[in-house]
Amino acid sequence: MKKLLLALAALWATTSTVSAQNIALDERAPELRIQSWLDSREPAPAPLTYVEFFHSSNQSSLASVERLQKLSQCGARLRIVVLVHEPQEKVARLLAPFVSERLGVGFDPTGRNFAAYGVTYVPFGVLLGARNRALWMGNAQQLTPAIIDRSK
Repeated sequence: MKKLLLALAALWATTSTVSAQNIALDERAPELRIQSWLDSREPAPAPLTYVEFFHSSNQSSLASVERLQKLSQCGARLRIVVLVHEPQEKVARLLAPFVSERLGVGFDPTGRNFAAYGVTYVPFGVLLGARNRALWMGNAQQLTPAIIDRSK
């Protein structure tokens, strides 16, 4: 079963394009509509929001969340939303250790946010400014404190 899922994921990755995201830098991003939060813990408001699109079947997604947990210690300037399009029961034990005042796990059971952002692969993330403009996008492994400091 695992091999079949990996084969399907590889096929899906080769047929999708990197430009499939509906996001353009320095333009307004779609409003996030989070139905519920893991442990009812929404992260504290901040001038910058990093949205990470997550799926539990992707090992890189988990590595990205581990990286984001370290970045969540950058202070009150950044809040992190890990967005999940899976049932809460499936990911709660996996992601609960990462939830903090600055990092929250939001659920998108209908996939509206994934569709609005045009996300076709994970991990993928967008750094948003106070006016909901996309300041940076990519993989959280490349997001650095310097990028966060330069973002306004």
